[in-house]
Amino acid sequence: MSDWKSHVHPHGPLTQLSPRVWQVAGSLPRIPLPRNMTIWKMADGGLWVHSAVACDDATMDEIERLGRPEVLVVPNGFHRADAAVWKDRYPAMRVVCPEAARPKVEEVVKVDGKDTETVGVIVHEVPGIKEGEHVYEVDAGAGHALVMCDLLFNLPHLPGFGGFVLRMLGSTGRFGLTPTGKFLMVKDTRQLRKWLEEEASAPELSLICVGHGEPVLADPALKLKEAAERM
Repeated sequence: MSDWKSHVHPHGPLTQLSPRVWQVAGSLPRIPLPRNMTIWKMADGGLWVHSAVACDDATMDEIERLGRPEVLVVPNGFHRADAAVWKDRYPAMRVVCPEAARPKVEEVVKVDGKDTETVGVIVHEVPGIKEGEHVYEVDAGAGHALVMCDLLFNLPHLPGFGGFVLRMLGSTGRFGLTPTGKFLMVKDTRQLRKWLEEEASAPELSLICVGHGEPVLADPALKLKEAAERM
């Protein structure tokens, strides 16, 4: 497990967001953009881990007390930095990803199956965005949660030169689609806006987890609707 330690960078605590959802906010060296790992406790007690972050021993012990790490979701071809060391640590975990991201993901870790194969997870192939990333819907224990990666950000303005650059790029300061995200991911803005509005009107939306920034806990439906309107 020596390679594991080389992957551990400063991160926050394991934080419970709902009865069945937890998150850890992590970092990467030389990159000012924080990243999130989201963990969902499945009906069988196992853990579904989205966008894995290598954590210190104390945090990993906390995670293991929640349940058995069973499914590792690599959400796209970029959020793969710690996937291989997680698989090494938990060899029985199934590594899954969107099919379009598989060639990129398999440059670092063998993929065991599709991200559509986990019981209890609704996989949204979002209209209007390019292939390679999905949005996942899970039972949060109190309403349902949407778990996404790079589609929408929710970062405050960050300090330092890196924070200045992110602010100039329009990547911080509000919840929603960033200019960079629109350029890289979106092929039809109207279709994406319509899907976001439909999800905002769905009953029992209680939580939105993003790959970068704070989880949306207060009025997630309203915040999603506002993000759609700003597109």
